[in-house]
Amino acid sequence: MKIFYSIPFFVLLGILFHAANADVYISDKEFAGYFDNDGNYAVYGSVKNTESQPVIAKVQVTVINGNATFSESRILPVIYSLNDMPFKFIFPQITSGNPVLQKPIVSFISTNSHPLDIAINYDKTLVKYPDGHLTGFITNTGNDTVHNIDIYALVHDKKNNYLDEVENTWTIPSLSPGNKTEFVMYPDPMVAKKVYYYSCFIPGTDSSIELSTQLKGKPFYFSVLSIVYFTNQKFDETGNSLYFDAANPWQIPYYANFMFPENSSNGNFEVLIDGTKVNALTSMDNDTKNWHVAFNVGYGQHKVVISGFNQDYTPNNDEYFYLDAKSALTAWAGFSTFTISDSKLLEVLGIHGTYVPSWVKTSVSYMIYNNVPVDSIVNEIKYLNHVGIVR
Repeated sequence: MKIFYSIPFFVLLGILFHAANADVYISDKEFAGYFDNDGNYAVYGSVKNTESQPVIAKVQVTVINGNATFSESRILPVIYSLNDMPFKFIFPQITSGNPVLQKPIVSFISTNSHPLDIAINYDKTLVKYPDGHLTGFITNTGNDTVHNIDIYALVHDKKNNYLDEVENTWTIPSLSPGNKTEFVMYPDPMVAKKVYYYSCFIPGTDSSIELSTQLKGKPFYFSVLSIVYFTNQKFDETGNSLYFDAANPWQIPYYANFMFPENSSNGNFEVLIDGTKVNALTSMDNDTKNWHVAFNVGYGQHKVVISGFNQDYTPNNDEYFYLDAKSALTAWAGFSTFTISDSKLLEVLGIHGTYVPSWVKTSVSYMIYNNVPVDSIVNEIKYLNHVGIVR
């Protein structure tokens, strides 16, 4: 999970729109597509930032296949000055034919974001294996703990041709100052045998933001995925409506995707922007069981109201987070930005009880940093329950 915080409104003062001659682009040599191992058409590439400031870039990829045209867009993690950011799009609608890639469109804004203090260890621990996969280590060189770290890279063949964009196989939940941890990357099996080397290692973090506000005297946590800034969030007195100040720095409408706890609503959401009802898409995530409320926000500053929350709902932090065994162990042992109780951990693991000794957290650290299987830790806790230590 992510750090819970609110973005102060004055942060907008640090955002500058790009000039007409700004140089953030995708090289033709670093943009291509292929049919992946699942039979879907995959498009990969890398955005170069030759500006003097970090930027947030939006990439739009369009593919023509026969008489059909498919287009997808995405906001990438922050791209720091004189750096690249790899990306990959999957088009499951295209499984055959002769797809023709169109020239990608890149738009961006400058930002005053600071680079992550995460360094790739370029030493003997960075190893490429005969089957094409790679292992390596990263180190936190800063003074603050960094959460939800992903590593991005491009892979090449012997002739220096780009083959694919890859990411680490699991998101690293947190890394404290001075510590290091391993990451693993696997290329698509369709190109794995051609992989000769990796380049453009870039650390990044999830672009979704966790927010919170008070509801009935308790913190109400929710998240939003958007380039639009939402601030000053608060419920009305009834608990039915959630109010925001919103600012869209892009000179085009852009979406916002909010995620709310399952029990906070029956799904009858309504969205007002500056007092006018707008079309909003409401759905429930199959995995997390969270409500998704998505809508577009126009350029400029706005007042946004999301209504439809259950007035008899009281926040319960545990119910917001979708927990499988790994995420529950990670949170319980203090390797996430939220924590859960002993009883909640045991509930997720299917054990009736309220107590787990704190020294079990050492075993969980081996799962995080030494790739010990989750099942091994779960079986250890079940054994401790059998002998009466976990109870």
